[in-house]
Amino acid sequence: MSGAWYVGVDIGGTFTDVVAVDATSGKLHHLKVPSSRSDPASGFLSGLEALTEEVGAGSKDVRLLLHGTTLATNAIIERRLAPTALVTTEGFRDVLEIGRHWRSELYDPFIEQLPALIPRELRLEVRERVGADGAVLEPVDLGSAEAAAKALEEAGVESVAVVLLHSYRNPAHEQQIAALLRARNGWLVCASSELSRELREYERTATTVLNAALMPLIETYLTRLETALVEAGCPASLFVTQSNGGALTPAAARSRPVTLALSGPVAGVVACTQLARATNRANLICFDMGGTSADVSVIGGFAARMSTELTIGEIPIRLPAIDVHSIGAGGGSIAALDEGGALSVGPERAGSEPGPACYGRGGTAPTVTDCQLLLGRLTADFPLASSLALDVELARTALEPLAEGLGSGVENAAAGAIEVVNAAMERAVRVALRARGDDPRDHALVAFGGAGPLHAAELARRLSISTVIVPPHPGTLSALGLLTADVRLDYAASELHRGDEPALPATLANAFDALGEQARCEIEADRELRARRYSFAHTCDVRYVGQAYEVNVPVDLEQVRTSDTAAILDDFHALHERAYGFSSPADECDLGTMRLAVSIVIDKPSLEQRVAGGDREAAPPTTRSVFMPGSGFEPTAIYERATLEDGSSFSGPAVVHQVDSTTLIPPFASLVVDEHANLVLTIEDDA
Repeated sequence: MSGAWYVGVDIGGTFTDVVAVDATSGKLHHLKVPSSRSDPASGFLSGLEALTEEVGAGSKDVRLLLHGTTLATNAIIERRLAPTALVTTEGFRDVLEIGRHWRSELYDPFIEQLPALIPRELRLEVRERVGADGAVLEPVDLGSAEAAAKALEEAGVESVAVVLLHSYRNPAHEQQIAALLRARNGWLVCASSELSRELREYERTATTVLNAALMPLIETYLTRLETALVEAGCPASLFVTQSNGGALTPAAARSRPVTLALSGPVAGVVACTQLARATNRANLICFDMGGTSADVSVIGGFAARMSTELTIGEIPIRLPAIDVHSIGAGGGSIAALDEGGALSVGPERAGSEPGPACYGRGGTAPTVTDCQLLLGRLTADFPLASSLALDVELARTALEPLAEGLGSGVENAAAGAIEVVNAAMERAVRVALRARGDDPRDHALVAFGGAGPLHAAELARRLSISTVIVPPHPGTLSALGLLTADVRLDYAASELHRGDEPALPATLANAFDALGEQARCEIEADRELRARRYSFAHTCDVRYVGQAYEVNVPVDLEQVRTSDTAAILDDFHALHERAYGFSSPADECDLGTMRLAVSIVIDKPSLEQRVAGGDREAAPPTTRSVFMPGSGFEPTAIYERATLEDGSSFSGPAVVHQVDSTTLIPPFASLVVDEHANLVLTIEDDA
């Protein structure tokens, strides 16, 4: 089959998901191939090969590739980072180790902090000083800079982070030292002023160091992908999804790889925003459960919740990102007894190699997937993606030691493990909602990922949520989300100003104009972006004087140019009231970091839309015994999703199988297929 194809490839911990769109018809094709932990790029390339076999689209037919990856995420969590050094202002080498005064476990006397990202001997100092207002107090001492460079050569590092005091106000010294280092030995160098011109010394240092430490890994990975695509004769433009939900060119991703920290999870959230608009549901909880983790995020008012700081592996990253709360609870999470003999699930996981015991690839530890198989919710009669058949006896063998330790039957041990993992996911959802004071009952739960729809109904009942939505292809929704994203570039500049300053309008306008010029220069320098349409969105971080946290407020730049900044403060008070339950309009305010988000349009085909059908009965189901919450094993209707028409409806207990996922409908739920081919579950009020 020839023509033009647009492809999204999302590499997960267990499977790599591929969604391809025919540019002419808009028809979608979904497929999954196993991921490789030892060689993540092979999953990407295997997905493209499988696409050729599936639809006959050769490499030359692919016009656009959008890619999401957990490579950066896993590298951060596992501390698999390149040997990196830090060059900083004299007297400030220990900022990275001192960090903040908070403790993740306040009352744990045995808490052990993770070591600093860079050991002290690789944190080098240079004599120079810039004041908080940007004035040069002491010029760069070239002798100390040369001494630092010589020490780095002897240390054999691969990358260098340059973070000087107050460089967000005046980056001249940073740029001078970064240029010296780049010319000296060809290191990969990241200066904080090139990445995050924001106040807060520790966060800025940690973000820059992490970015530098990821640069060699992402450089190697993207080079391999690009080389393989050229060798295959693929002319496609390649983009990588970043934590803010937008895409990035490989050239930009190489210089700011830390923006890929949530590249995998956010693509599903982007798809859910499209689902929110299509179904006219403004408030959604996005629940993505795959093989290694469960990711929770919130959509409010048809928009994903954003944050200007995320934390991964106890490391703060000071960059705009979709707010995603992740826990180590996936289909491959291992069930075990803790030191006290209690049942626990995760964060240890079987991964893709060898995977759950029932995969028959050598795994012996009992996982959530093994538990679901023993409970009859999964079955060997319906192979998983890539025709992966499940072996119930291998699952039973893996669970027997756990059941013996609990003094129960194997099925009861499996049901207990499901209860434990559901409780963990309930806590994750409540944490995600608590930040804004949201009530779960005001939201619908969107379940996706290979394992999400199996747990969604029970999770919704725990949260008193009345509606669960399972998209047509839940197992590949994140890959589909990649195909709806545009390029997004973020810029920021920190300048602290009082809200009542007479010159504030001109100051803000000048700051935003400078950010706009920086954005235009970067767009023009990137041949992949310079001819594309783009738009600007301006915001500003505002706080009450004395506060240690800010609220991000939209800014109408044209209104600011007319010397009117009152709307910014009015919006701040309203947003503060919503977020924290109070506001103080009479109190003075500080305006801090100015932010510019640039959206650059990627031309994509419209996706095929399902048309509503009439009310119809679903195709006759088969029956098997399945363990249901609260009632145990009972005869259960088994449906194949491909046979369900728009308007089909039935009540639980039931199971709906499809290639990329399985949906459980307990006795307290009923299901209808809506006009967009979503499975919509209604949870009984008195459940």
